Amino acid sequence: MWDMAPPSLQQLLEGKRFGLVLSAGYFGFYGHAGFLKGLAGAGLKPHAYAGTSAGGMVAAYAATGMPVHAIEELVLRQTRAHFWDPDPIGAVLNADANGHGLTGLLKGERFRRLLEDTLGARSFEDLPHPLLLVGANLTLGSHDVFTTGELAPRVHATCAYPGLFRAVPLDGNLYWDGGLVDKAPALSLHDSAAGKDLDAILVHFLPSKTRKVVGGPMAYAQGLAAGSAALRRDHFRLQLTVLEGRSIPVYVVVSNLPPVTPTTMERGFDALDQARLSTGVALSRPPVPFAQAQW
Repeated sequence: MWDMAPPSLQQLLEGKRFGLVLSAGYFGFYGHAGFLKGLAGAGLKPHAYAGTSAGGMVAAYAATGMPVHAIEELVLRQTRAHFWDPDPIGAVLNADANGHGLTGLLKGERFRRLLEDTLGARSFEDLPHPLLLVGANLTLGSHDVFTTGELAPRVHATCAYPGLFRAVPLDGNLYWDGGLVDKAPALSLHDSAAGKDLDAILVHFLPSKTRKVVGGPMAYAQGLAAGSAALRRDHFRLQLTVLEGRSIPVYVVVSNLPPVTPTTMERGFDALDQARLSTGVALSRPPVPFAQAQW
């Protein structure tokens, strides 16, 4: 008698109310848009969304009900000019005890306008789908979860990459990129009000790119980046362990994509398309345990 083949990831998700978690990843919004395109091509639609950093940005657009093709067009037509507003003099002038200027090169005003002009929803309460975002609260030293309130400032906060964007003032606190404290907030999604209605959680995980060998004049910064990446990875593994103990099905798709930076945004199309193709492959096969993922 032949053994039955294990179900594919697509079969495990079909007909289920699943939440989608999009991880932090430097300029990873291209890869996450491609992942959404792959899901849509398979006829799969998440019930709720969560994300951090670039993943939080794409999750927010998806939660507004924006069609996947429109999200794809939005990210592909962005250029450096849409968010690049350095202000080194202002950063120095705003470096007093109550300021935030030295926390980043870019003011973030152009990025905030982009969000306000394109999100299509003013607040979390206006969204047709539940959304959860994470911010790193620098003032209180805490991991903050956003599920209510004005949308654009909180998307801005979760995307404020350290050193690139100035910390974002919000409710009397300063926030940096949520990826500092939670790369992929699967546990926060499960613990949220939307989590009780979910049958499963699907995570699109973009590995942090760090040097294999640390050395040279940038060794200090490289070492900090490598250590931070290891902590975020272990934190996510701990989340998976906790959720497994609660008998919550969590499926993780890891995508290794071409790196994109502020000066190489033309690579975004390749990253998006590779994510779309790899999503189709992942859906057609049984899920791969996170610990066994190749990256």
